[in-house]
Amino acid sequence: MAELLYNLIMERTLAALFALCYLAFFSCEKFGSKKMNDAPAVHPQSGVYYSLFTRSFADSDGDGIGDFNGIISKLDYLQGLGISGLWLLPVFPSHSYHGYDVDDYYQCNPEYGSLDDFERLCKECALRGISVILDMPLNHSSVHNKWFVQSIDPKSPKHSWYRWASADDQKINFGAKAWDHNVWNNLGGSYYSGLYFHGMPDFNHDNPEVREEFKKVLSFWLDRGASGFRFDAANHLYDAVKLPNDINDGQERAVQFWKEMTSYVLGVKPDAYMVGEVWDTAGVRADYMRGLPSTFHFDLGTKIISAVKNKDSYNNALAKSLENDYALAAQKNPSFIDAPFLTNHDQNRFALQFKNNPDCVKLAASMYLFLPGVPFVYYGEELGMNGAKPDEQIRTPFIWSKSGDRFQTKWIDSKYNAKTIPADKQLADKDSILNFYKKAVAFRSQNATLFEGSFLAQDSKNSALAFWFFDGGQKSKLWCCFNLSDQELALSRPQGSENCRILFSQKNGASLSKDVVKIPAKSCVLFGCLDKKNL
Repeated sequence: MAELLYNLIMERTLAALFALCYLAFFSCEKFGSKKMNDAPAVHPQSGVYYSLFTRSFADSDGDGIGDFNGIISKLDYLQGLGISGLWLLPVFPSHSYHGYDVDDYYQCNPEYGSLDDFERLCKECALRGISVILDMPLNHSSVHNKWFVQSIDPKSPKHSWYRWASADDQKINFGAKAWDHNVWNNLGGSYYSGLYFHGMPDFNHDNPEVREEFKKVLSFWLDRGASGFRFDAANHLYDAVKLPNDINDGQERAVQFWKEMTSYVLGVKPDAYMVGEVWDTAGVRADYMRGLPSTFHFDLGTKIISAVKNKDSYNNALAKSLENDYALAAQKNPSFIDAPFLTNHDQNRFALQFKNNPDCVKLAASMYLFLPGVPFVYYGEELGMNGAKPDEQIRTPFIWSKSGDRFQTKWIDSKYNAKTIPADKQLADKDSILNFYKKAVAFRSQNATLFEGSFLAQDSKNSALAFWFFDGGQKSKLWCCFNLSDQELALSRPQGSENCRILFSQKNGASLSKDVVKIPAKSCVLFGCLDKKNL
């Protein structure tokens, strides 16, 4: 009898366990785990990106060099900052500290971690609604890349992968220079072009095999979790100094090359975000928009810094020039996405240019964070980090704490940041530069009109920068005002602002009356309304 009772109990217990396992499996199958189900959506083509130099950000293994696992350890910080995407400067094996001379396009720099570490980083980012795009140098490789090593032999199939020329080629200007160095380099009696320097040999982008290999590279990284790419030196693929003198359509060839690459990527991942480095005039940048969905808004940062320094927008000239830039781009690509930024890894950090005046730093930041497109924050600018040429001093370690943080990188000492307030101190100070960035990025993320709305410069005759965003679909509008002067500014309310209210203010003291708005010195105020009759 006892044995019968025992068997009956065991049968019922096993049945209950089976039912629970089935229910758990069904629930996960249908709804996903709670962690995944609660994860915010990843939208690579919108939001605010963070330009991150892995070497300088966070070190997980104590060697002083940042790595993928270090970034993972600091994702709560990045999520708290409000960014929606990471642009990782090159992460490939390289003989240089910066990585723009790529030794192998299918591996990770071992100092940063393994391919598995990279994939885990992408997965952890996705759980927080953060996309990851990779810096992809396709203009050149390194001289140590096996493709280039093989190309040295004129009989090798790889010889035509790079731009080689014989010494008697009358179509090549072997005396051509770029940035004060020779473009053409003698190796074994033949010459190869290296636009940036002799250690970065230029690819031959006319070779179909090269293009197909690049597509394999792009697909490889998409398969491992990347959400897109930043294309390095996008407007230098066909520079005249490395072309035979009978070719005069270099820019058109480059545009068509990028059209082929971006079309391929979008065929693999339709929501991928791709942005090109086209460091040129507004007209040239716009022309490249025929092949690239997004380009960095070069010269914008210079104009913003100059306006803040000079305390004047010169009758809103900056807003009007932006309006013209957007119109040029729209003519070439109606769905273009602008990519505004202040300074990047190749430019002196902007806080230093304001002598670390926090009001100026916050004002300049707001002037680009509240513009159309996808803004890019260069790591450390949210702390007011300083840096100036040479490039290594612009790419110094992120400052987590002065009292010690086990993830602090130490690969180089900074000459400029002895007085920069570290992240832990700024997080505790409600008036810090860092907390202002958090506030501004959060406001932007919560107001789709800043991304989707139509931009319109306001006519003005004062020191303010002022413009409107109109979003007919959402029946909303924003009026953005920036007081560049050292005194409080009183502005007459423009037509259409009757039902607007203050939505965001850099400083206390902004006010809005029936006829006048008052904006504190060196600050921004955003007004908005949701009112159909005023649209």
